[in-house]
Amino acid sequence: MVRKPTYEIAGEIGRFDERDTVFAREALVEGSDEELDYHRRHPERAEVDRRLARFILNKLEGSGELDPVARALYESHFVPAAALALPDMVDGRPGGFSAGWSPRTAALKVKAFARLIGADEVRIGPLRREWVYTHKGSRPFFKESYVNPPFFEGIPDHYQGTLYGDAIELNHQTAISMGFMQEKDMVATGSSRAVDFECGRVYMQSVVSSVQLARFIRSLGYRARAHHLRNYLIMLVPVAVDSGMGELARAGYVVSRKMGANFRLSAVTTDMPLEYDEPVDIGIQDFCEKCKKCATNCPAGAITEGEKTVVRGINKWQINPEACLQYWGKTGYTCAVCQAVCPWTKPRNYFHRFVATLAVNAPPLRRALVLGDDLVYGARFRHRAVPDWLADE
Repeated sequence: MVRKPTYEIAGEIGRFDERDTVFAREALVEGSDEELDYHRRHPERAEVDRRLARFILNKLEGSGELDPVARALYESHFVPAAALALPDMVDGRPGGFSAGWSPRTAALKVKAFARLIGADEVRIGPLRREWVYTHKGSRPFFKESYVNPPFFEGIPDHYQGTLYGDAIELNHQTAISMGFMQEKDMVATGSSRAVDFECGRVYMQSVVSSVQLARFIRSLGYRARAHHLRNYLIMLVPVAVDSGMGELARAGYVVSRKMGANFRLSAVTTDMPLEYDEPVDIGIQDFCEKCKKCATNCPAGAITEGEKTVVRGINKWQINPEACLQYWGKTGYTCAVCQAVCPWTKPRNYFHRFVATLAVNAPPLRRALVLGDDLVYGARFRHRAVPDWLADE
């Protein structure tokens, strides 16, 4: 453990506007008030935004050429998740009962609850204001042109939550990060129906668990808000790094000693007094410098093989999210190649736990361990077959 996270602060950290994410931009409806306003402020992005593959919106609305099985998978996971994004699901008033636990006891109980409802890893840390988005930017909170049957057609009556473009204020002091592991054989199928299924399955689990945990804490008398893929107010990756879930890696993910890169995140922020976990240093900064396997295997060329650059005050490897999303649109499916090829994403058996221990504690061996991973698993990504039940007849 270390006293501070391993990312390098190179200046004043700038807060990020959620409207600038590619998932917010690809969902803008051409000619809508939101789209016109955004590209009035960011004309340099208008052309690339028009080229962004809008495969999620196509799945959502059923427009365009689409694999019907892929649409069915999307409907099964992501549409129900939208129902758990409404204000009275992610947030609410705390109950009158106060548990009165010490921060240590409360942390132990909260972690036990979170694990039993599905989280594979739970860590608690401070919520830095820098990791709170400046403005709301994601669906389903556009003021118009949004359809998500059977839950939304436009904005529901009496809606009291934040809408697209609203400034975000969140004064919780603490964040509980939860990690949910994906099945490695599923994500190792490349960009396929199997990845769509597995990504959606795990995201849905993360949605339900975050909503449950937030409601559990509110019932104990404290403020708590869930943050999941359908309703974020915070940047989950740096929050998870601060809590000691793992380290920020070359591909932009958190890499965990326990889960590798092969997991998804959700979180709950709260004012409940909780004992914090410390950040970790498992050698990822040095390991990623030597490895580059995610970059050399990225089919979109979205992960840099080069050096770190300063991004909003943090010295980090910067990915190209536009290239990543355009590749998803080209194939019609989610891609998780970078998660699958990461040497830290391996079976949780004795041998790989031993190798992980070497990677953490013996820095001079890291390059040799990368070469060993290439020899055993291949330097290039090896596609696994899509399970029979997802294959075409």
